[in-house]
Amino acid sequence: MNKHTPTPLLFARSGCSIAVVIVAIFIAILLVKSRPETQTQEPEEPVLAVNLQTVRPTELVVDIETQGIVKPVRKVMLSPQVGGEVLEMPVELKAGDLVKKDQLLLKINPVDYETALAEARSAVSRIEAGLSLLDINEKADQAQLKLSERSRDLTRKDYERTKKLSDEGQAVSVSVVESNERALTQSESQVLQLRQSLAQVPSRKKELQSELAAAKARVKQNELQWARTSIRSPFDARVIESRVEIGEVLNPGEMIFELADDSSLEIAVPVTASDLRNWIPFEKRSPADQGWFPPLQKVPVSIRWSESSQDLEWQGRLDRLIRFDATTRTAMLAVRISGEQLVARDSGLPLTEGMFCQVSIPGKELKNVFKLPRTAVTFDNQCYVEKDGKLKTVQVTIARSQGDDVYISDGIASGDRVITTRLVAPLEGIKLVEAGGEE
Repeated sequence: MNKHTPTPLLFARSGCSIAVVIVAIFIAILLVKSRPETQTQEPEEPVLAVNLQTVRPTELVVDIETQGIVKPVRKVMLSPQVGGEVLEMPVELKAGDLVKKDQLLLKINPVDYETALAEARSAVSRIEAGLSLLDINEKADQAQLKLSERSRDLTRKDYERTKKLSDEGQAVSVSVVESNERALTQSESQVLQLRQSLAQVPSRKKELQSELAAAKARVKQNELQWARTSIRSPFDARVIESRVEIGEVLNPGEMIFELADDSSLEIAVPVTASDLRNWIPFEKRSPADQGWFPPLQKVPVSIRWSESSQDLEWQGRLDRLIRFDATTRTAMLAVRISGEQLVARDSGLPLTEGMFCQVSIPGKELKNVFKLPRTAVTFDNQCYVEKDGKLKTVQVTIARSQGDDVYISDGIASGDRVITTRLVAPLEGIKLVEAGGEE
């Protein structure tokens, strides 16, 4: 403390400080007493606003959605069956060209085959002439045999008569008897030769007839070879590939054209084993179906082009089950499209080979199921329903998922109010209010 500070001033400063403190305490007490009383409130029960759907049983024709690539039913690779130089091509065919049935595509030089055919026909003519001559000779020998037999009989009578007279000692010389005997021997020898000649006719005829049959077969073969020098389209077709030019020498079996028949198309589409077992419609099984699936019902099928931004649609029909793949556990079904079905109904665009298409197959009918949006069912097959104004979790059985909807066969009943709002781990029993409504 400063020794020079007067004592009365020191006391005055201390008194002021005390007074300030007293006033502050007094104000604080007043503030405390004047504050309002704190009121305690019970916490409000949480409420969840959701969309609700009252479910009713319905029926559904199950659609099996799949996809595949369009291919022609008939596709052939043409090869020459005879060799030779390409002499003629009426039209220079290129990929994409269209040809008519029996249209000439190319001609191979036919000279060698025409020569062989002429030789074969000549051989037939020679053999037929030989058979005709044999028939003529046979008839002549038969007539000659009758004459020879008659002459022999007369000669025998002369011989026997002169021999008898000679034996009786009458005036008949030995030379006359011997002369008649020689004449008889000659007559019998002539008859024997004619009989032997006629006996050989049947075998000779058979031999010539066999040669004739072989010669005629060679004619047919050569006619076929000659005809094969002209290669024609087997049906109305589109050229996929052409590998030949005029002047080129072809070998038998060499691929020269690839053709496709666009009048009948097919799409091979996969379906799961589950869809095959549960939904694909089959005909009634018959004893002939043992060891394989019965025939498919020829139900109409909807086809859409995947790469098109337009709503293009074609109609086909289910045709048959191609195979069952044990590795992927899928079945390949054939969808057939032909005739007027090849053209889209609205745009007139044709369905063509190579298009990748979505295919919708109508399956069996599903009855007494409840339709819900996918958002109403969790990934572990649970639904949330409203019971007495509160949330309840139920386990459900999904009979079918189709598009953005699921069809429930068990777990909910008609009249249940199902929450369709997507919820993530909601509180069980939480109070509900319908979105857009009042609590």
